[in-house]
Amino acid sequence: MAHIISVINNKGGTGKTTTSLNLGTALSQLGYKVLLIDFDSQSNLTSALGVSKVENHIGKLLLNDITAKDVMIPLEDVTLIPSTNYLLDYEYRINNEPGREYLLKEALDPIKPKFDFILIDCGPSLGTFAINALVASDYYIVPMQAENFAFIGLDKIIQISDKVKKRMNPKIEMAGILFIKFSYRTKFSKAVIKSLSENERHKEKVFETKIRTDISLMESTAFGQTIYAYAPKSRGAEDYLNLANEFIKRYGKK
Repeated sequence: MAHIISVINNKGGTGKTTTSLNLGTALSQLGYKVLLIDFDSQSNLTSALGVSKVENHIGKLLLNDITAKDVMIPLEDVTLIPSTNYLLDYEYRINNEPGREYLLKEALDPIKPKFDFILIDCGPSLGTFAINALVASDYYIVPMQAENFAFIGLDKIIQISDKVKKRMNPKIEMAGILFIKFSYRTKFSKAVIKSLSENERHKEKVFETKIRTDISLMESTAFGQTIYAYAPKSRGAEDYLNLANEFIKRYGKK
């Protein structure tokens, strides 16, 4: 039975897609069966995997227009449920559905036994889609950069997840805060880590693995490749493999 993990931050440009793509691929490199879900209307994860001309997508699946079998695209390392640029139109339609917060969970329940991990790349908002992702998930990861205003939105994400946990999904848990484009040499990065380490709620939730600054991570997505296809010996490839191993060590495998 799959672990379902939402990669979520309501701030844009925090590395959600990069993390979903390369953590998922790293887990597949370790021998696990991985499903990636593009839950963002920008469709960056879909594009990063080299998929274009999408007909069936996550929006249609949520409205029960198609089955999961119809929408899943098997790729070399992972399986993908793609997004579409018209996904926000589907969010509007979904808002009129009874029990709209449970639509993703209902769609994934039949296919959970087929995978070891399901990663959901969420868009930069905390609307209906984000709630659907949290209701369906066992864990969520918050990627962020160690920079000014990095923590804007973190409290809001935690508040929303706490409400989801109380009202709809008692098993949801923060897997961790993941630092992206990290430099161990800057004073500000050290100050951010120190601040988190002194916070009673967050100090146990920061991943030991940090994703270091690596131009290969940006280039790989631009060329429609994972870091393991584009630059398998890069720092980015090493870091995401370390993150995959850390996640398994922390939370095991169902």
